[in-house]
Amino acid sequence: MPSLLIKNADWVVTQNKKRDVIQKASILIRDGVIEEVGSSVASADVELDANGKIALPGLINTHTHLSMTMFRGFADDMLLQDWLQKKIWPLEAKHTDETCYFGALLGSAEMILSGTTSFVDMYFHMEAVANALVKSGLRGFLSYGIIDQFDSAKARLEQENTRKFLEYVQALGNPCIRFALGPHAPYTCSEETLLWAREYAEKNGAIIHIHLAETRREQADFQKQHGMRVVEYLDKIGALSKNMLAAHCVWLTKSEVDLLAKAGVSVAHCPVSNMKLASGGVAPLPEMFDRGMAVGLGTDGASSNNTLDMFETMKVCALLHKAHRWDPTVLNAQKVLDLATIEGARALGVEREIGSIEIGKRADIILINTKRPNMMPIHGRDTVVSDLVYSVSSGNVDTTIVDGNVLMQNRDIKTVNLDEVLPRTQELALRMVSN
Repeated sequence: MPSLLIKNADWVVTQNKKRDVIQKASILIRDGVIEEVGSSVASADVELDANGKIALPGLINTHTHLSMTMFRGFADDMLLQDWLQKKIWPLEAKHTDETCYFGALLGSAEMILSGTTSFVDMYFHMEAVANALVKSGLRGFLSYGIIDQFDSAKARLEQENTRKFLEYVQALGNPCIRFALGPHAPYTCSEETLLWAREYAEKNGAIIHIHLAETRREQADFQKQHGMRVVEYLDKIGALSKNMLAAHCVWLTKSEVDLLAKAGVSVAHCPVSNMKLASGGVAPLPEMFDRGMAVGLGTDGASSNNTLDMFETMKVCALLHKAHRWDPTVLNAQKVLDLATIEGARALGVEREIGSIEIGKRADIILINTKRPNMMPIHGRDTVVSDLVYSVSSGNVDTTIVDGNVLMQNRDIKTVNLDEVLPRTQELALRMVSN
C-alpha cells in the first residue's frame, strides 16, 4: 500500500484525549496507520491537498440495517406496528442475496458520501452484505438478525445460521469486516437464544447487537408477561454483558440505566428514527453519561429514517435533548461529536483502533470542504467543532478514507459504480413492492 499524505488541512479535529484542534496541519499514513500528525510532515507516495478543508475522524454509525435502503420512502408516516406488520415484514420476506447485496451497495455509497467510515449492521442475507462491504471498502461490524419466536427448533436453526456466518467472515480474511451477534430483541428471542448469544459473543470476542426498550408497548408487555421491565428481565436471566450494544433504549427508568451501567452495556442512540416512528421516549443520555456508559449514535435503517446521514443525526441529537430537557447546555457540540467518533468506537470496544486522529491508530479520516456558503465564516479554533455539528451537511464531505484507502475524493466514489448500482436498485425495489 503506498504511503498517503493529507497535506496542509486548515484544521485537524483530532478527537484525542485533549480534544486538540490543530490549525494548518498534515497527516502521514503508512500501511493504513497514522504515522505523523503536525505542521511539518515528510512527503509520501500519494498526496492529497487538504487546503480549505477540515480533517476529522470518520463517523461511526452504531446501528443500522443497510439493505433496508431498498424500502426507503415506501412506508412513511405510519404507526410502528402497522409499519412493521403491513409493510416491512412482508417485504423482508421477499429479500434475496441480490436485493440485499445491491441494497448494501446503495447504503455503502450513501455512507461514503456522507462521511461514515464504520457501521454496525443487523439484517439477513448477511453474506451478501459482507460481499458488498468488500467492494465498498467500508469498515463494518456485521450481525445476522436472530429471531426464534420462542421456538426451540427455530432457535437451533438460527444458532447454526450464525455459526455459518462467522465462518464466512473468517474466510474472507478482511480486517475491515467483523462478526457480531444479532439477537433481534428480547421480545423476539427466547431466553435460550439470549444466553447462547452472550456465551458465543464472549467466546468469539464479538459484540451483541440488540434492540432494547424501543417502545412503551415493549415495556408494558414485559411487565404483563414477566412482572418486570425488560432490562430487569435481561438482568434476571443473566443476559446482560459488557459485549452488548443496545440500540434505542428510549423507555428506561433510572434503575434500568443503573443495571445497564453495572453490566457494562453500551448504547446506540438513534434520535431520528425514534422521532420519525413516534417512539415517544427520549433516551436518557445525561443519566447514562453520569454512570460512565459508552454511547454511540446510529441512523437506524433507511426505511425508518430515510437517510444514513450521520451529520443529520448529530444535529438532531443535539437539538432533541436541548428541547427535551429545556437546557441548551445539556448536550454540547463537542459531546455530540464524541458520540459520533471516539465514544462510538468505545461503544464497540475499538477505541484503541479508530475514532480519533492519533499516531498508531487506523486511518479512518474524512475531509470537510469549508469553501461553501453554509461553512462560512469559521471564527477560529473555538468554533470549528460547533461548525461541524450544527452547520455541516453531507454535501460538504469531500474525501472519505478507510484504513488508509481513499474511497472517495472530490466527491467521486472510487469503489462503488453508481451508474450500475442506482438503476439496479431501482429495478429490484420496484419488483419487490409490485409482487
